[in-house]
Amino acid sequence: MISRKKAVWTTVSLGCFLVGLGTAWLVCQKTVSLPFRQTNDTLHEQDSPITLDLLIPAGIHIDEKMTIGQVVRLRFQKPGSRLTLFLAKISGIIPVRYRLVGTAILYVFWTFLFLLFFRIFTWMRYASALGISSLCGATVYFFMPDLITGRLDDWIFLVWSFVLLAAIRWRLKRKRTEST
Repeated sequence: MISRKKAVWTTVSLGCFLVGLGTAWLVCQKTVSLPFRQTNDTLHEQDSPITLDLLIPAGIHIDEKMTIGQVVRLRFQKPGSRLTLFLAKISGIIPVRYRLVGTAILYVFWTFLFLLFFRIFTWMRYASALGISSLCGATVYFFMPDLITGRLDDWIFLVWSFVLLAAIRWRLKRKRTEST
């Protein structure tokens, strides 16, 4: 009886959470799709303490058709650091095959360094050390500038490390249940 009550409570809680999340997403989408100048002028006319002036990027003309979302994207779009711009220029010269190989080598390098650290300074098993080091290597790789511009490769390595960790965990759990 307790497990049924717990399952119903969990389902209701999850449903309420999903409805709240969906509502927040719809409100955000509606707000972001409003015209920027008209909304900002209305806020100024009402003497609102919060206006959209802080979102206006320097040196860019905002016409009547631009939405709040477009202005926000323009405002927070970063040109990148000098190192990132330099690597973007260099990566345009290097063929795609070599960029992929270099990216994989960089990820394996960081994973190997963490694997060495965990195996030398802890009593972890190889499987656990490999899973955790792949996650640490993917995290370091995520925040490093690399030869492939964009975040797709970074997310692929993160997802791969989570899948590897889940597979190792599942294997250990299955091994424990079979042995008992």
